[in-house]
Amino acid sequence: VMGSNLEAARQGLQAGALEIINEAKKNLRANESVVTGQLRASGRVQAVQDDPDAVDAGFFSDGKGYAAYVEYGRKAGKMPPVEFIIQWFRKKYGMPEQEARARGWASARAIARKGTRPHPFFAPAVEKHGKAIIEAIKKAIAKDISNGNK
Repeated sequence: VMGSNLEAARQGLQAGALEIINEAKKNLRANESVVTGQLRASGRVQAVQDDPDAVDAGFFSDGKGYAAYVEYGRKAGKMPPVEFIIQWFRKKYGMPEQEARARGWASARAIARKGTRPHPFFAPAVEKHGKAIIEAIKKAIAKDISNGNK
């Protein structure tokens, strides 16, 4: 039977992961990286399949890797998905479709030529909260062991 302190460690991990996500969302706003809200809305903590002692915390989208491009920037050389950029122009500037489309294509070509600079939001959140989470989990496990629970 698992000790209650091990359960406390699991709950602490879950809560800590949520702290990281919330901090990262604050960082997105501070970086002025929130326009459509899609990236911010994709941040969550989720269970890891077949491992009750693990969670994934991150920004999970439809496989486009948008979070990584915001976090680390984008190297020049490849066209980004234009539809997201068009949507960004419509939302940020309230542009009509035709103008947003023209600006979106022009921006996509510029990104392909020059790339984009990084706007770190997740790594600073992990750095801020990661050590405290690990310490809390260590304490809960140590307490569980000292109580003789297995």
